[in-house]
Parts: sequence; structure tokens; C-alpha cells
Amino acid sequence: MRLRTLHRHPDEAHAGKINVTPLIDVVMVLIVFYLIVGQLATQRLADLDLPSTAIGALDQPDRPLVVEVAPGADGSASILADGVPVTADALEDLVRARIAERPDLAVQVRADRRAPYAQVAPVVEACRRAGLASLRLVSVREERR
Repeated sequence: MRLRTLHRHPDEAHAGKINVTPLIDVVMVLIVFYLIVGQLATQRLADLDLPSTAIGALDQPDRPLVVEVAPGADGSASILADGVPVTADALEDLVRARIAERPDLAVQVRADRRAPYAQVAPVVEACRRAGLASLRLVSVREERR
């Protein structure tokens, strides 16, 4: 009588192993999701129409102080420092205090493109009086054709 050799079924051979491919897929989707959400959160601090430029550096310092200038309906401007409304004098005190904490403080000024420079100038002057070494005017990069 002839004996047949016993072969294991392919599913039984891998019974003790865990397939991690679906786990890796889920982790990659979560990473992409958080990267996109984080980018959107930093881009939309206030509803401003920033001026565009084709030149300039894309430099992102550590935790800059973000000052936003939005034009008002009556010709005045509203100034927000890290999302908190301030006056130009209060901004000077705030910048001076932040420089005392961190001498290499970077300030980014985000001004609406419709705001005349006369509304942005008090912000720049307040930062200068506070002793700020570097002030950055934020714009959106336009694509070159």
C-alpha cells in the first residue's frame, strides 16, 4: 500500500503570524490626516487676503509672534497679536516683554492686501520702538509662469 505525504494547508502555516499591513495603512492615513489638518490650521489664522510675491524666502522661525492687521470699515485697522486684539501701544509693550524672554524673537506681520500702509505703519513703528531686530511681512507665494 502506498502512503501519501501529509502537506499542511497554507492557512495553517501562517496561523501564528500577525499581518501588520492593515495596521501600517491605518497609521499612514492618520499621519497624512494630521499633516494636512496642521497645515490648514497654520494657514488660516484670520480671514485676510495677503499680498502675493514671486520672490522671498520661505523661512519659518520657532514660534514667531504673529501680528495681524485687518482693515476696518471706518478707515481704522484692527490689530491682533497671536489672535488677541491689541492697540499699537499695547503691542509695543508686548513685543518688549517677549524680547526680554527671548532675544531672538521673530515677529510676522500679516496685513490684508486691501489695508493701506498707513494702517500697517503703526505696527511696524511699535515693533521698532520695542527694539525688535527683525520684522517679517507675510505674503502668499504666487506661481511663476
